[in-house]
Amino acid sequence: MFALFAADAPNGYQLAGDINEVYWGTAAFIVLCAVGYKLAWPAIVKGFKARTERIEADLNAAQIARENAEAELAAQTADLPDVSAEADRIVASANETAAKLKTDMVAKAHSDAAALKERATADIASQRNQAMADLQSEVTQMTRGATDAVVTAQLDDSAQAGLIDRYIEQVRQLG
Repeated sequence: MFALFAADAPNGYQLAGDINEVYWGTAAFIVLCAVGYKLAWPAIVKGFKARTERIEADLNAAQIARENAEAELAAQTADLPDVSAEADRIVASANETAAKLKTDMVAKAHSDAAALKERATADIASQRNQAMADLQSEVTQMTRGATDAVVTAQLDDSAQAGLIDRYIEQVRQLG
């Protein structure tokens, strides 16, 4: 610390050569600070206040803009239809359509089954009639054959019984 005040300068002090220069420099510094404080400081304070007021005004404007945007959003949201009610209506409509389709499909299946049953009954009747016609034709041919055999041959009781037994056997084989 004592080295700071050591005699490096020509006058034996750490300061510049002339002590008057130090006094005048200090006085000029104090005058400049006083003038700066008197003239510049109010402008600086005024600038800070203006900046603060401008920031506050911007914040207030932003707050008002935010409130307006939120009010507009609320108004637009209120104008939107109720989505859940619309979804419920769509689901109810789909369920109604599905129930109608199910009823229609069941009715169609019943009518198709009835038509199939009628066709099967008609086919069975047709095949039974055909079988009866075939049987009648076969019986007719057998009767002719038996009649031919009776007419061409002398029948005694045992021959006639044999013919009848064979005829009955042939009918059984057909049935």
